[in-house]
Amino acid sequence: MRGTSGAYSREWYATFLDSISTDVTEAEVAFVERQMPSAQFPSLLDLGCGPGRHAASLSGRGYRVLGIDTDTRAIERARASCPGASFHVGDMRELSRLAASFDAVVSLWHGFGYYDDATNQDVLRQVRAVLRRSGRALLDVFNRDHFAQRPSEEFTERAGRRIRIRRSWTGLRERVTLEYDGLPGDEFEWRLYSPIELQEECASVGLATRLACARFDESLPPSAEHARLQLVLERT
Repeated sequence: MRGTSGAYSREWYATFLDSISTDVTEAEVAFVERQMPSAQFPSLLDLGCGPGRHAASLSGRGYRVLGIDTDTRAIERARASCPGASFHVGDMRELSRLAASFDAVVSLWHGFGYYDDATNQDVLRQVRAVLRRSGRALLDVFNRDHFAQRPSEEFTERAGRRIRIRRSWTGLRERVTLEYDGLPGDEFEWRLYSPIELQEECASVGLATRLACARFDESLPPSAEHARLQLVLERT
């Protein structure tokens, strides 16, 4: 996720990202390897790579990884922890600046959808442009069908903190405000898509859906029961 300020807070990293188990990360990377094996898709662009949570494991599995993120601190962490991959401070809206082509592109943990509809579509168009022909992309995003039925306010616990979550909608855009242990925290806003809508959006720019699933499980179709959905796409 990404804050409206353009960067994650330290509290967000400590509460949400740093608390993710290695088992979860490995399951997500194993899915990438099944859908775009390193032997056929060796060069991989990791959009919104953060501090390199996936990049280290992907590099260890034989991929040549370039990770980009707008957060300078996250890129510094990634470079320190993942010497086998390359990292740049960069924006997914400016992929043409990379002047490179890739066999695969991944956007994991809901790194897509922050901008207006036209800009989101242009991001997809740029993803296609940096993919070689028949290259593959993976989008891992929140499923609107799930969050449309969630309450406007709820509490949860993560990494020993009590978190208050407040949600509001403007059309198809969801705004989420977080409080950590009663103190003001982060605010996020993004455009959420239903599975069919996102597939149609991808098809409109020349990215055909090979697989739509949930929980990184090829046998599990996306549904309102699951918070996230994964699309495996191929450049046509």
